[in-house]
Amino acid sequence: MLAIDKPTAAERMIVSAIAMSDRGDDPLAIHVVASSALNLLRELIEKSGDDYIAKVLKLGVFAAASAKIKGEPITLPTNAEMDSLIAKVIGGIEAGEVKEAGDLTINLTADERRNLIGYIIRPFNFLKHAQRDPLATLDESDFNPDGAIIHALTAFSMICPGKPLSDTVAPFLDKHGLL
Repeated sequence: MLAIDKPTAAERMIVSAIAMSDRGDDPLAIHVVASSALNLLRELIEKSGDDYIAKVLKLGVFAAASAKIKGEPITLPTNAEMDSLIAKVIGGIEAGEVKEAGDLTINLTADERRNLIGYIIRPFNFLKHAQRDPLATLDESDFNPDGAIIHALTAFSMICPGKPLSDTVAPFLDKHGLL
């Protein structure tokens, strides 16, 4: 019998979620499979001493600032607070103080971290913690299967940097303008 490590298990769930999405399967099922992979990978990232949310923010803000400097479009959703942060990072890059995403410091409270990823985690936790509120309901608009898959892929790349991904991943990323 083949032994499966946790990153491999997460990768298999991600690939399955993408296949489910390609077939047009139930969005809740896709969301939960991808979120399960993300949850596993987030725990592995935290075990290594890193914070998934902080890493994603650093990478995203640095990429957005770098794109803006080059005159390229910013592909991340922004708001006034994010625009201000991007402007500060641009200043740091131009001053030579910021050369890579790792040079940034992100200070978030536990609530701010939860809020940033809540749209992915909420449906997963709705099912995972049924005993807390057995009569609760979840609105279908709360499902974001593509977002859950993208976050799971991002976390996977942090755990297994440089590892080639399954052939099903590139078409998914291309379809979402991420290649």
